[in-house]
Amino acid sequence: MTLKNSERKGILATVKEYYREGKLTSFHFTATLGKDENGKKIRKYKTWSVPKGLTPAKAKKQAQVEAELWERSLKEPSPAPPESTPNQPPPLLYQPQSFLYHPVERRDDFVSFINDVWFPIQVKGNNRKPKTVAFYESTLKILTAYFRGSILQEIKPIDIEKYLAYLQTDYQGRFGRPLTAKTVRHHYSALNLIFKYAEKQELILKNPMERVNAPRREQKPVDALNQEETKEFLKAVNTCPIEFRCMLLVLLTTGVRRGECAGLRWGDINDQAKTVSVKRNVSYTPKNGLDVNTPKTRNSIRTIPLIPSVYENLRVLRAFTQAKHPHTDLRNAYIFPSKDDIFTPRTPDSITRHLKRFMARSGLPDLSPHDLRHSCASLLLANGADIKSVQDILGHADASTTLNFYVRADLSQMRSSTTKFAAAFGL
Repeated sequence: MTLKNSERKGILATVKEYYREGKLTSFHFTATLGKDENGKKIRKYKTWSVPKGLTPAKAKKQAQVEAELWERSLKEPSPAPPESTPNQPPPLLYQPQSFLYHPVERRDDFVSFINDVWFPIQVKGNNRKPKTVAFYESTLKILTAYFRGSILQEIKPIDIEKYLAYLQTDYQGRFGRPLTAKTVRHHYSALNLIFKYAEKQELILKNPMERVNAPRREQKPVDALNQEETKEFLKAVNTCPIEFRCMLLVLLTTGVRRGECAGLRWGDINDQAKTVSVKRNVSYTPKNGLDVNTPKTRNSIRTIPLIPSVYENLRVLRAFTQAKHPHTDLRNAYIFPSKDDIFTPRTPDSITRHLKRFMARSGLPDLSPHDLRHSCASLLLANGADIKSVQDILGHADASTTLNFYVRADLSQMRSSTTKFAAAFGL
């Protein structure tokens, strides 16, 4: 769905058009009703769906009429409530069970609000990366199927808790399994964003997510190479062709993500300082294909020192590549390109496939590129690196992320630590 930025302001409410797959589907009205006692503008919002059979031109005319009638109704004083009889209680402005969550006069279809308002404005309209958009599309497919027919203003905390429980018990995902704890947390986060936006737009009076506890994180042991496995890994790496050897060495010694590795260009290497700069990330989705974009976060844009032997291997690979393309300026060519074009990166999935086959062939643990990132952090710390340096190498904004998720001490490290403790106190 796309948002047409054509809008008309003046006496009437602001009217914005919303398109889905090129088709005009709804209009969003915004009315300003003066200011409150703190000088803040008082705004009201309404979504008007285009009735079936209306042409776009007629829909636009009708939308202006609907907006004017709606704004007029907002500015007219509300009629006095009818007097109650002795045997009849006075009429309620809100339903008792829903006072905190919705005013009676609004009844917005929850799925329509997600698909026609929140998703196009907050996800697609915020210039999100294709991988992020694809992630939300996948999440919303499950979410909207469950809540189909629900009214935004009537959804209560217990309804959301039932949904999260359903994801962990009854929902059948890939291979007939319920969703993992991590994925359920993603659904919780998406719902939180949706209801926060609805509250901000004054479509609901209170966010029901405030009374829903986040699902617990699943504490899984991190897979990483220990000291002995790393020695075996490096022995096996030395028997690989130069391009694949460089790829494995870069993954292990710099801690870059696989998409960052795929996005490295020869111009990112500083020969004088012997460093490599991470400036881009490569992702792939079936819908959008390859996407070369900025790294995951602002902290992910970083410069990492290269171990001398890794730099020398890269220098050999560059000479080999230059020999194959003698009249080509390699600065914008990818270090690990696709088979057909050195100016096109390979897909991140291909890096994973090659690594998996290498590990199996070498009799090593079945690890992913991200596990080599874990290994880099663990090995750096085990060999005397300080936590701040490791945090900057990995590109983390918070050192707690480095400690909690990427660092694993093996038994030999723990034994070494306890031995030092015993020696210090003569135990």
